[in-house]
Amino acid sequence: MTVFSLLLTCMIAIGSPGLDAWRWPLGPPAPRVVRAFSPPAVPWGAGHRGVDLAARPGQAVYAAGPGRVAYADDLAGRGVVTIDHGVLRTTYLPVRPSVRTGRRVTSGTRIGVLERGMLHCPVTCLHWGLRRGALYLNPLNLVQRQVRLLPLWRPPTPTAAPPPLASPSPQPRMALRDAATATGGALSGMLLSLALAFVWRRTRLRFRLHRRRRQPPGVINLSQERHLRRAP
Repeated sequence: MTVFSLLLTCMIAIGSPGLDAWRWPLGPPAPRVVRAFSPPAVPWGAGHRGVDLAARPGQAVYAAGPGRVAYADDLAGRGVVTIDHGVLRTTYLPVRPSVRTGRRVTSGTRIGVLERGMLHCPVTCLHWGLRRGALYLNPLNLVQRQVRLLPLWRPPTPTAAPPPLASPSPQPRMALRDAATATGGALSGMLLSLALAFVWRRTRLRFRLHRRRRQPPGVINLSQERHLRRAP
């Protein structure tokens, strides 16, 4: 129903009489609604494509808004009056028409009197329909103002601004630098230790070999003796 109400409001705004131009087709006072609008789920389905308003036989029927009479004659054994209002069209039945097709009418123009013939109503009633093209709408939206109350939204209370984030301390960088320096020093120390150990082992090995080359006591080195004798 909300969708139909919004659609009807848009259609009235783009080419039909304003809301102030519409009135009930019966009365005053406003008639009682015997059967409400109940559109079908599909265009060919069963439903109630209009509203039934309680009335009495012979009661005057008026144009709900300004427009031009599009049809005023019997249809399937019942009197029918149809009025074009621009993009909208209203229908009234069973009505014995007092206007002719093509006549311009204003809101409240008498278009006929109510006849008997609506057997689906428990009492004598006027069937009032509203249509835009092939789309049936609720005619009560033309005369009943719908007011909707919205919740009261309180403005949000201002909250204290969060404290500014502290700038990152340079200590982690310094700690990283110190760790890198310490690691580099440790590696340098390890390399120096390995170098010293390597030199010490070479020196010790040479010393041992040198000691092994010394002749034991009582052994004559003939090669050394020859070298000494050849010297001048």
